[in-house]
Amino acid sequence: MNTTPHTEARSREVWQRPFVKAHQKWCDDFVIELRLRDVPGPVIGEHLGEVEAHCGETGETPTEAFGDPTDYARQIDEDGSPERVSGTWKITILSAAQVLAMLVGTAAVTPWARGEQLSYNAVQLACLGLFLLVLLSLPQLLSPLIRHPWAVGVPLSALVPLVAVGAAASDRLGLPALLTLPAPVLSVGLFVVVLVLAFVEHRELARDLDDDLVTSPFAAVAQAPQAGGKRRWMAVLVPSCLIPVGYLVLAAFSWIYA
Repeated sequence: MNTTPHTEARSREVWQRPFVKAHQKWCDDFVIELRLRDVPGPVIGEHLGEVEAHCGETGETPTEAFGDPTDYARQIDEDGSPERVSGTWKITILSAAQVLAMLVGTAAVTPWARGEQLSYNAVQLACLGLFLLVLLSLPQLLSPLIRHPWAVGVPLSALVPLVAVGAAASDRLGLPALLTLPAPVLSVGLFVVVLVLAFVEHRELARDLDDDLVTSPFAAVAQAPQAGGKRRWMAVLVPSCLIPVGYLVLAAFSWIYA
C-alpha cells in the first residue's frame, strides 16, 4: 500500500494567484486586451507579475496604480512591442480552409445524389471569395467586435446571410458556369481534407495551450489538479471536431433532401 502523503498540485498560471483572484475584473480586462494584440502568454504573465509586485509594495489597487486595464495594456504593448504569437494566424487559416472545404464539399452532395456535376458561376465564385476574406479577417475584427459589438457585430452577422442569398439567387439567373467539378470526388475528397486540417489544428491548439499559457514569474501556488486539465482537453478537442461533425450533418441533410 502506498503510504506517501498526498502532494497538492501546484500551478504557475496567473489565474491561481490570490492577487489575480482578488482583482479578477481588472486582470481579466488586462489579459484580454493583450491577447487581442497577440502578445505571448508568458509575456502577459510577466506584466501581471509587475502589477502584483507594485501593488504588494504600495498597497494600491491595480486601478489606483495603473488606471484603466485596457489603456494600460495598450500602452505597455506599444512601448514594449513584444514578439507576436504566430499560432493565431495559423489557427485562423486552418479554420477558414476547413469552413470553405465544408461549404464546397457539402454543396456537391446534392448534385451527386442527382447524378449531376457541381458547377459555379461568376457570382457564386465571388461570394465564396468574399466569405473566405471575412473568415481570414476575423483576427483583425475581433478587437473592434468586442469593443463595439453592435456597431461591428450587426453588419458582420448580416453579411454572411447576404452572401448566401446572393449565391443562391444567382443560380436562378441562368448565368454560364465558369467552373464544373465532379461532385462525388469533390464531396469525398474535401471531407478527407477537412479531417487532415482538423488533425493539424488539434496539434496546433494542443501545442499553444502548453507553450502559450499566461504564467506568473512568482512561485507556483496550489490548484485543483483535475479541473484545469479537463478544461484544456475540451478546449482542444471541441474546436477540432466542430467542422468534421458539421460536414457530416450537412452532407446527410443535403443527400436526404436532394
